[in-house]
Amino acid sequence: MRNLCRFYVRRAALIGALYCIVPTALWFAGVFLTQDFRGVYLLRLALALTVGSAVAALANRLGVRLWVAKHLSPQGPGTVLDGVLIGVACGWGAALVPPLTALIGSQHIEMAKTFIIAAWLITTTNGAVLGGILAAVGRRHLETADLEGPAK
Repeated sequence: MRNLCRFYVRRAALIGALYCIVPTALWFAGVFLTQDFRGVYLLRLALALTVGSAVAALANRLGVRLWVAKHLSPQGPGTVLDGVLIGVACGWGAALVPPLTALIGSQHIEMAKTFIIAAWLITTTNGAVLGGILAAVGRRHLETADLEGPAK
């Protein structure tokens, strides 16, 4: 478990990008299989994957660094509540861009707005749960020596 924790800290940006890429790819696969093809779907997919994954990677990397900084500080160690709050921000960051692409060339703006709000609520909830779990595991299995110089 300790090795997994160290891996997460060192590869936080990659994992953050995957938090965006996997659900986005699954969503668009469902769209391509169930809807008539429109060229705008490819534009939406490209924007969601390129810009969305970059934002998600940055959010997760910064969130992990923030928790690690608190964990190593004199006011530390990082708490589960810290993880929950940071997880909310990271979850929202991971889903910031992909739902917004629903507005591009949309014929149903109200449905797109509902989708955006629902997606953001779901991802912030998931981020809170994952952030709390990861903080609880990190508190138990990470030592100061494991965290010096994270996410280079």
